Amino acid sequence: MRIGKRFLAAAMVAAAAAVLLTLVPFAEQRKDKDRSEVAVFHAAPITRLSSGNLVDSMIGLQLQLPIRKVDWKQGVLSLDLSVNGNAEDSQDWMADLERLLYLAFVQTDNVNRVLVRYIAEGDPTSEPGKLLLQAAVDVRRTDPWIGTELSELDKAQPYTDYIWRQRLRMSFVQDNGM
Repeated sequence: MRIGKRFLAAAMVAAAAAVLLTLVPFAEQRKDKDRSEVAVFHAAPITRLSSGNLVDSMIGLQLQLPIRKVDWKQGVLSLDLSVNGNAEDSQDWMADLERLLYLAFVQTDNVNRVLVRYIAEGDPTSEPGKLLLQAAVDVRRTDPWIGTELSELDKAQPYTDYIWRQRLRMSFVQDNGM
């Protein structure tokens, strides 16, 4: 009989503890009623590019062209972007370049130069894995057109427009393996 009383007492204590634990969230709600909610995953704007936020920055750009390689050294941001080798797709090239330059020169204050290489894969049947450089771009923070005409870059036609080729220091390569 003693064991039964002890068991009954232990069960009652456990039930009382369970009931009290269910009331804890309500007590916290009353106490925190004056406080506002804080987001756990809060996206903060990037003002300085670093190796710690480089991946997040590139993902946030949502580029149309796949990124093959990114390098960040002493104020120089270098990217290799995959292209399918079609010159007619320069609109995608320029739209992605505009996003990239906006991040580098408008959002952040520590990028001084952006180097972009547009790379295509060679013929997979004859030489699998061979990379072909299609074009290269070199843009600097000190370029005078950055502040006034960056928003027009997505409409640029670098194959036919000499002014944009000159502004971007863009060079095209034909049949050159890497």
